[in-house]
Amino acid sequence: MNDSSAPDGARLRLTFEAFCDIHERAWAGFARTQVGAHHAAAELVVADMKQHLLRNWAFALRQEIPAAYAWRLLKEHIGSWLDTQSQPAAVQTAAMDAVIADFCRRARWSLENLPEQIGLLSAILGLPERQRDIMILTHCLDLDDDEAAAYLGTPTATLRSNRRHARRRLAAAIGRPDLADREKETR
Repeated sequence: MNDSSAPDGARLRLTFEAFCDIHERAWAGFARTQVGAHHAAAELVVADMKQHLLRNWAFALRQEIPAAYAWRLLKEHIGSWLDTQSQPAAVQTAAMDAVIADFCRRARWSLENLPEQIGLLSAILGLPERQRDIMILTHCLDLDDDEAAAYLGTPTATLRSNRRHARRRLAAAIGRPDLADREKETR
């Protein structure tokens, strides 16, 4: 933004702050699943993304879905951060490992042993990016379908279809097809 001292600049700043207040919990939660919580890396990634978003806030407001634009920025900043790490795959695996138990609880999956848990982690990391994001947003961060769909810039029905396919893939990958149709009670 150019001049935040002008009335329009102040108005833009207020809308930006309100937007961030609404979305920052999801951004930070997602960032933690990707970069881990060590050394406040997730908070740094989100702070950098917010600065980028602030500089382009007027442009963001012209987008059809500003939340989807911000989501793309977050993903770019996460990717840039991972590119700077000496072992990005290990960082991402450790971050994802930290959410597996939460995922299982919210998805109502009971995994019996370590090989199933490792299989689930591997399967989540192997999902197409869109399906992986959907599973993290709806099962790990517990966002409702409409909110998750807005972040991804997709219709809610498409989100649900992608989630159903992802659940089937994950269940098949760990050899537990019985888990494919167990959906959260609130969905």
